[in-house]
Amino acid sequence: TFARPEIKAPSKESPVIALGRAIHLPPPQHIECFDISHISGTFVVASMVHFTNGLPDKAQYRRYKIRTFIGNDDYRAMQEVVSRRYMRLKGENSPLPNLIVIDGGKGQVNAAMTAFLANDLTPPVIIGLAKKRETIIFSDGRPELNLPLENPALHLLQRIRDEAHRFANAFNADLRSKKIRESILDDFTGLGPVRKDALLKHFKTIAHLKKASCEELQEVPGIGPKIAQELHDFLQRQ
Repeated sequence: TFARPEIKAPSKESPVIALGRAIHLPPPQHIECFDISHISGTFVVASMVHFTNGLPDKAQYRRYKIRTFIGNDDYRAMQEVVSRRYMRLKGENSPLPNLIVIDGGKGQVNAAMTAFLANDLTPPVIIGLAKKRETIIFSDGRPELNLPLENPALHLLQRIRDEAHRFANAFNADLRSKKIRESILDDFTGLGPVRKDALLKHFKTIAHLKKASCEELQEVPGIGPKIAQELHDFLQRQ
C-alpha cells in the first residue's frame, strides 16, 4: 500500500495583496475613498468610506455637507472634504490611510492632492477610478492603468468606489427628503421651528403625519385643539 499524496487547492490571492501588487505598494490595509453627490448643483454632499483589510469598516465612515460654496463644482467640493478629513486626523495625531481612492478622474485626483499641498500635509498614494473604462489615475505622475476586468484588485477598487457612491447618494436622499418634509410644513402658517420639529420627530414622515387624526396631532407637545384642526385640514389638501 502507499499513501496518496495530498492535493492542495491552489491558494487564492487576497484582493488587498493583489491591489498592492497592481499599483506597486505594500498591501494597503487601510483604504479611504471619497465621492461627491449632488442634484444639478443642489444638495451637494460628500462621503468617505474606510476599508480595513479589504472589508468595510463602517465605524470609520464619514459624510459631509459642503460648507465653502454653493453650486456645482466637484473639484472644489473634493478639495474641501479631503482637507477637512485629513486636517482633522492631523489634529488628532491619527495615522493616515495607506491609500486614498477618489471616485473620478484626473481633475478629482488633482483636487485631492491640492488639499494636501495647501495644508502642508504629506499625502499617501492617491488614485482615482474613472468610471468610463475603470481607469486608475495616479497622483504621482505614473501612466494610467487599466487592469483586466477579472482582476481581484480591480474588483476591490470597484467595491470600495461603489460603497462610497451608495453612502453619498443615501445622504443626499436623506437631505432631500428632510427638505421636502420641512417645505410642506413651511407652507402652513402658525407653526414655529420648535413645534415643526416636534411634529416631524413624533410622526417621522409626512405620510404618517397626513394620516394622523386631530386627537393624535394633539399628542405632540405644543399642539392644541385649534392648531390640530387647522393643520389636519391643511394636510388633507396637500
